[in-house]
Amino acid sequence: MMEKVKTLVLTVLVGASLVQSYLLAYSSPKFDTMIPVDYVESKLEGTQAELSQLLFPKDIVLHFGDDQHTILYPNMTFYQMILDVVKQRTFDGIREAGELPSGQSPRDSLGLEIRFPSGIPFTLLEQIMQLKGDSLADAKPVDRIWIFTRADRDEVRVFFAGSGGTVYEAAKADLTVKDVERFVAFGSARTKYRMYGGRHYLPAEPLQMVGYELNYRLFTAEQLQRSLFPDPYSTRILRERNGSEIYTDGKRGLRLSTGQHWMSYSDPAAPVEGTHNELRTSLSAVQFINRHGGWNGNYMVSALRRESAVSDEQTIWFRQYAGNYPGSFPIVSSEGGLPFGTIRLTLQNGVVTAYERSVIQLEGEKSERKLKELPGGETLEDMLRSYEKYELVRNVMPAYRLLLDEENDKATLEPIWSVELIDGTYEALSGKGAR
Repeated sequence: MMEKVKTLVLTVLVGASLVQSYLLAYSSPKFDTMIPVDYVESKLEGTQAELSQLLFPKDIVLHFGDDQHTILYPNMTFYQMILDVVKQRTFDGIREAGELPSGQSPRDSLGLEIRFPSGIPFTLLEQIMQLKGDSLADAKPVDRIWIFTRADRDEVRVFFAGSGGTVYEAAKADLTVKDVERFVAFGSARTKYRMYGGRHYLPAEPLQMVGYELNYRLFTAEQLQRSLFPDPYSTRILRERNGSEIYTDGKRGLRLSTGQHWMSYSDPAAPVEGTHNELRTSLSAVQFINRHGGWNGNYMVSALRRESAVSDEQTIWFRQYAGNYPGSFPIVSSEGGLPFGTIRLTLQNGVVTAYERSVIQLEGEKSERKLKELPGGETLEDMLRSYEKYELVRNVMPAYRLLLDEENDKATLEPIWSVELIDGTYEALSGKGAR
């Protein structure tokens, strides 16, 4: 009897095992999704950009001859129309010319001057223009393109000039005299500018700009850690006496200056071997920002420099522009003000080793606008003449200065006259401001 019971139990167990094996082999399992309760994906919500969108001139100077000029700024209709045509035309046979034509100044001829904020390599200029020439990759950077007509013959001459004195000429340009005449005619009704001190174009009359008041937000320390560290939970925090915070995972470091709303990120463990390549550096920098914060506004490649002759390390600056009508102007961090308006990256072999920017993100959807007027003519000349560092001034430009009302989360972009010094710093011209 006991043997029969054992046999029955064993039979049942074997049958149950066979059924379970069948179900495991042929049924569709159901998996429960495991949601981490202590991790939220970082959403910095910055806009994306391509390198070509960040390469544009700081302004276009139109020359009427007889020392008469005017300036078109980014986002102006005629600025964009001229730039669109120039981008579509071909400039062939570019070769080193040594110097501009003797006895003929482009400033006194009918034509235009396309100006970039600093020297730009031909390898970058080729991203937005149709350029052909021998060894352009080895050519020195240029910061101005002169396009003008000759008074004694029906032809257009095109020169690419650098601040160091290097000049290149296009042997053949797909532009006609009528093209140049049409470009110059775009500025016939605009405020005229005159040369001051042989270096700076200043408006003969007050210049209209728009001031903005808008909301802003801040990147949080948590967002930045999740964006910049592979494992944000492996970081530790160090607090400095001045209130700054440093986050590190032992290799990388993130420093947040709370008083100035500024971040500095470093990754010294990045590769150190490679070749000097401006295009690769620029593309890598744009891709890095696309992934780690985005642009949150309109930016321009403002400078690209090699740190030293014995190093492959390169630094690239992007400057933020603001405004639509009557133009777009740079946001500068003037002396004593908040460090704002630039993004700076240092790269080696195409890999980012340092990354700096403001954590303030302007939100322009709901902005209040007021038409302002910057001084021109003799008032502006007096302001520049009395500026104590006048001999160090490289550029004079209309710009915006950021002012924060932190109690109400409001930001003001105040129109100012700004000067750029030869060391790359910006300061506001003192004197009568916008009204």
